[in-house]
Amino acid sequence: MKRTTAIVCLSSLLITAGCYDSKSGGGKSGSDEQQASGAVIKQFADAWVTAWAPDGKPDAAGALTDSPTTFAKRLDEVDTALVASTVTVTPQDKPKCSDDNTCTQDLAVEAQLRGIGTMKWTSTATAVKTGDAWKIKASGDTIYPGLGEANYLKRVRALPARASIFDRNGVALTANRPVVIVGVASGTKATAATYAAFTKYLDVDGAKLAARAKASPAGQFVDAITIRADEWESLRPTMSKLPGVLTMGGTQSLPPTATFARSIIGTMKTATADTLKNAGPTASAQDQVGTTGLQYAFQQQLAGTPGGTVTLRDGKTKLTIKTVFSQKGTAGKPVKTTLDTNLQVAAEAALATSKLPASLVAVQASTGQILAAANGPQPTNYNRAFQGRYAPGSTFKIVTSAALLGSGETTTTPLPCTNTINVFGKTFKNYDGLAAYGAGTMQKAFNESCNTAFISQHGRLPKDAMTKTAAMFGIGRDLNLSIPAYGGQVPAPTDDVAEAASMIGQGTVTASPLAISLVAAAVDHGTAMKPVLVPGKDAAGAAASPLPAATVAALRTFMRTTVTGGTGKVLAGNGNVAAKTGTAEVVVNGKVTTNAWMAGYRGDVAFAVIVEGGESGSHTAGPILKSFLSKFK
Repeated sequence: MKRTTAIVCLSSLLITAGCYDSKSGGGKSGSDEQQASGAVIKQFADAWVTAWAPDGKPDAAGALTDSPTTFAKRLDEVDTALVASTVTVTPQDKPKCSDDNTCTQDLAVEAQLRGIGTMKWTSTATAVKTGDAWKIKASGDTIYPGLGEANYLKRVRALPARASIFDRNGVALTANRPVVIVGVASGTKATAATYAAFTKYLDVDGAKLAARAKASPAGQFVDAITIRADEWESLRPTMSKLPGVLTMGGTQSLPPTATFARSIIGTMKTATADTLKNAGPTASAQDQVGTTGLQYAFQQQLAGTPGGTVTLRDGKTKLTIKTVFSQKGTAGKPVKTTLDTNLQVAAEAALATSKLPASLVAVQASTGQILAAANGPQPTNYNRAFQGRYAPGSTFKIVTSAALLGSGETTTTPLPCTNTINVFGKTFKNYDGLAAYGAGTMQKAFNESCNTAFISQHGRLPKDAMTKTAAMFGIGRDLNLSIPAYGGQVPAPTDDVAEAASMIGQGTVTASPLAISLVAAAVDHGTAMKPVLVPGKDAAGAAASPLPAATVAALRTFMRTTVTGGTGKVLAGNGNVAAKTGTAEVVVNGKVTTNAWMAGYRGDVAFAVIVEGGESGSHTAGPILKSFLSKFK
């Protein structure tokens, strides 16, 4: 609420000189001195704002004072001490003039301390008239009260411990573990051998690190990589004796091993321009922040907010005079996932047996909750289990069978299996391991994975049948997971050839391993469910209407008999497993190769595996699933 200023005019003589302003402390309201001093103070306030802006310079603000060089340096030093990103400086009320040559005005200052928050204070600008010009008196108190000529401000920032990511049972998937930040001294102390070692042992671009070191100011630590403390211990005998190598200790939120659920949990590194923006306004360029996966998606929640203090210190003794700003940090909040640690370990162990890039996803069929998602055999940040866009091959015959059953066919409808079939000039064939067996039912065609048998029925389906049926299994929708994931697509075919290709999971049909695991889950549960990785964050519930009961019953029989007497026999002996194998032709670097698939379920756990470059579902993907299923009940 503004105060009412009492103004008393005693005579007409006083009116001509200006009325007395009781608030001005004896100055003259509306006088030339007030206007002139107020103008220069406003210019100074604006110049201060510019000086503390990103890449701002203090010269213009200094030029408005009676000691330009000295004040500009002081203003810049305070900016550096506070690590201010921006500032607002607002003159308050009107200048108070004690005489014709001296006026003062309060300045309300609000500085954004990078990585901490907002600091507010009020300082006083004194304008003095020298000749015909008004200048700001160059004093530290103009910047902050009490700075004077020698005192200084000291900022300390405190980060709270990063919160953990948990599995479905409350087991911590991440914890703050000891790490070592490895880098070099700025300048030319490090040698060519030093940078070569960074490249060889730490997978750091030595040339780029050398360029950064040479460009950095003297005496600085130039960080290169953050690694686990135990990993550094194995490298220390080799690296520590090299010229210029420096290290710093610390902690970082990490899973138990460097590979565990890496593409799901994600990684952390020193902030870049992109990750700093994602980390929010209280993050600092020196912070370790999430760069991928859940660490990136929930960076602000996991990190919490930093605290900080600013103290006014004696310029001579360096002792604290007083604390002028204090902000308490807030602890991060954990993220609970649907992952099951035991199943994740089992999935990763199964993939470790593969010599080719592979992914395995397991979901709870009744809820869509993701139990495990692994990519191997080598550690990778690319989550192909969620984001891969693959032709699903014969695993898609689950959808094709549903489409045919929905068109009026039955499990015993004759579907002849020939070596090849021609559709308007395009010849389709079976996978190499299957010999034509002639007459047979839909169930037999499914169990043996006969391409030509299914394609022979393409004329029985409406043009949009495959697209609509795929939607009943959740294929073709945005999955809206908390981390990127691909839900697949089944475009309406442009002609009969495209329709025939889609019936065997080729052509324009694509899906991720996650999407195919959800197809198997829909058979198991009877209704396609939305995938969930982080409860409360990811949308849950049914992704489509329940499948027709007769269709569900038929598909369950098809998938079970595929294991007991079809292409999925590799899984026999692992309980009541139901599955579908798949082999998809793809072109890689101009050459035709194959990806191996297998999808299925046991109990309430549905799964899918893909092996890039695999021979077939039964020979390549099957053994991986057998290993996975053998590790849990």
